[in-house]
Amino acid sequence: MPDSFDRNDPVPGPYAEAVARLSAIRQALACVEQTAGNPPSETMVEAKLAAGWPVASPARQRSFNARSARTAAGAAAGLEAIADQDAHPAAVERLKRELTCGVESIDQLFSL
Repeated sequence: MPDSFDRNDPVPGPYAEAVARLSAIRQALACVEQTAGNPPSETMVEAKLAAGWPVASPARQRSFNARSARTAAGAAAGLEAIADQDAHPAAVERLKRELTCGVESIDQLFSL
């Protein structure tokens, strides 16, 4: 059993899931950006999520879940499609635009 385990720690809940999903989306976007020959973009979306989640209404949290699930599914499918070494540059660029749009949509949700 790891030393860091504490039975008194709260069980990871919706916030932990939200952070993990957003992190996975950002990692996918960074991978696609690097494949396209660009440096990973920088955004404050993680900080906005951290600040906004605890006070977000249930409706805003559901909206985040829907947007991030849609973006994560697109990221998974897109990464699988471009995993081929000979991925067409237009496909990589389109995936980059789609993931950027998804991250921006999430960012706007917690910028209001």
